[in-house]
Amino acid sequence: MSKTQDALRMMREKGLTPYAAAKEVGITPTTLYAAIRREEAKGAMEACPCCGSLVQADKINRAVLKAGK
Repeated sequence: MSKTQDALRMMREKGLTPYAAAKEVGITPTTLYAAIRREEAKGAMEACPCCGSLVQADKINRAVLKAGK
């Protein structure tokens, strides 16, 4: 797995911020933010409607959200 993929995994599994995940694996935050934009474009990641952190889009359970979110 590439360092960028490792950082994306750490964000999803450990809840790290993009900056922290990038520093942990030894890449620049700019590289990770570019990967996040690519993932969002593919629809793979989305901002959580409750807390705003990036999560896999298929993990968001919209049935439990209040109306309007």
